[in-house]
Formats: sequence, C-alpha cells, structure tokens
Amino acid sequence: MKNKSIDWANYFENTKNYPPASLLVKAMEYVKAKNKAIDIGGGGTLKDTKYLLSQGFETTIIDKEKVVGDAVRNTKSNRLKFFLTDFADFDFPQNEYDIAVAIYSLPFVQPDMFSDVFASVKKSLVKDGIFCGQFFGNRDGLHLNTKLTFVTKEKAQSMLDDMDVVLFDEKEFNGKTADGSPKHWHVFDIIARKK
Repeated sequence: MKNKSIDWANYFENTKNYPPASLLVKAMEYVKAKNKAIDIGGGGTLKDTKYLLSQGFETTIIDKEKVVGDAVRNTKSNRLKFFLTDFADFDFPQNEYDIAVAIYSLPFVQPDMFSDVFASVKKSLVKDGIFCGQFFGNRDGLHLNTKLTFVTKEKAQSMLDDMDVVLFDEKEFNGKTADGSPKHWHVFDIIARKK
C-alpha cells in the first residue's frame, strides 16, 4: 500500500462502538494526577476522549479531520477543547498535561517531522506525566507508504531514552484493519513516564 489515502469517515463509522483503547486504560494506573490530558488524533468516535473526560480530565483534542470537530460539538462538555490541525502544526504547550494519548496516531506524522512532533509531545507533559501510544514498526504492512512513519525497535527505544519506560511491547501479527481488510501489523505499544 504505497501512499494510499485513508478513508477516515469509513474508519470512524467502523470503530464507533469500540471501547476506549486497552493501552489507555492500562496507562491510567500510572497517572499521578488527573488534571489535564491531550488526545492526539482523537478520532471521530471520541472513544478515548470520552474515557479521559469520565476520569475527570480537562481534555484537549488535536485532529485534522473536520468530522472530529462535529463529534466534539455533539459532546457538549466545557472540559473539552478541540484544535482542527495537523499534529506537526500544533503548538504543544510545555509542562501542561498529566497524560498524552496517541493511540495509533503518531505514525501518521510524516517521517521528516516525526522526531520533532514526538519531542514536543514529551515536553508537553508535566513531570511524572504519562505518554501512551503506538509507533508502527518497520515491518508493518503499510511500510511502503512514504507519508507514514515506521521505526525499528532500536529507534523506538532510543526515542524513549529520556523517559522511564513502564511498558514497551512489540507486537507482530497478521490481522485485519477496521474495515476488515487483511494487514500485517508490526506495532510498539508504549507507556512511558516523563522524568
């Protein structure tokens, strides 16, 4: 799949009844304060955002898909802020969030911007703040798409050198995408704490 665009409306429709990401639920065990959260790539279903709100967080969402803005307006929460922007264009505040959630979203940052965006995400965390999310591994079925970012295990680990790694789980398997298409998955699940 080389540079094929993703039908996000179809993806959101197919995932609308999904529960919050199990990685996020697990990460919550390590969060020391529940003041502010950022959901990087909140998605049209807002499943993880709604979970963060239910846990008491004031939550910021960044996503470049307009359908996410519609979902935010329908949520009607005064503890929710939405920014319609690409992750690379967002001005991440420093030392702001108790948790930064990036469930299957950071790999969609273009390779030449990936390191800078992830550095900004880390800087946006308060001391002891938690990052939870995924990187795509270099053997993922989408690896020919030059608009996405894929990393080796060594690169993924080196990007976490300045954090305390709580969980680093490499998964590789044949499965399906949300629309039922077959796909080879190579993913690093990450929970890490800012030092």
